[in-house]
Amino acid sequence: MRCLLHHCTQRYAAFMSPRRCQSSSSASRTQPHDTARTVILANGAFPTHPVPCALLRHAPQIVCCDGATISLLAASLEPTAIVGDLDSLPPALRVRFSDRLHPDTTQDDNDLAKAFRFCLSQGWRELAILGGTGLREDHTLGNLGWLADFSAQADVVLLTDTGRFTAVRGTATLASFPGQQVSLFTFDAQTALHARGLRYALNGVKPTRWWQATLNEAVGDTFDLTIQGGPALVFQTYPAG
Repeated sequence: MRCLLHHCTQRYAAFMSPRRCQSSSSASRTQPHDTARTVILANGAFPTHPVPCALLRHAPQIVCCDGATISLLAASLEPTAIVGDLDSLPPALRVRFSDRLHPDTTQDDNDLAKAFRFCLSQGWRELAILGGTGLREDHTLGNLGWLADFSAQADVVLLTDTGRFTAVRGTATLASFPGQQVSLFTFDAQTALHARGLRYALNGVKPTRWWQATLNEAVGDTFDLTIQGGPALVFQTYPAG
């Protein structure tokens, strides 16, 4: 397995200062079908980058995880539905959106999983998760684990302010651009990764730690993956500028 530790000193793109979602010419950088996705807005860091913001503003439906409703209203948008145990939703908003509340007091799952199940019950299977990272690292890791599980039942991605996570099972060709930073993560030591179109070859490697298939780089407009076992999470950065 090629060790990528010599790239660990590279800086990630600086986080942008907090601000409300705004429209931008960068909106065109979303994937072609992304604007048809139902958005699940989790109660993590509210998006500021133009790509997730465009997705949020053009979403056909927005399903809020409980208290994420507050951030959505601050961005001058309203939820289609509010799902969760509603412990973070102020009483005034419970009254205002009483016709959109879908309480779920199940203690075995978090609000993101509850919102995902609600979307499936509505027949919404092209999904984008926003606000799934940031604020608390344990929530971030848990939500990425949920993303891997969700991928067995729906076409779902998770967008942050620096890039997007996609869960891949079997084979896939992902749109990219030369120089795009690409990282892969697996959840067990039996999952084998094969990749074509990345700077550092992956020929059946089976990572035993999350860092071992990170900090790779696309060399063209697409790259091909084959995941044996799986699933695997793929992180791709947005274009600069």
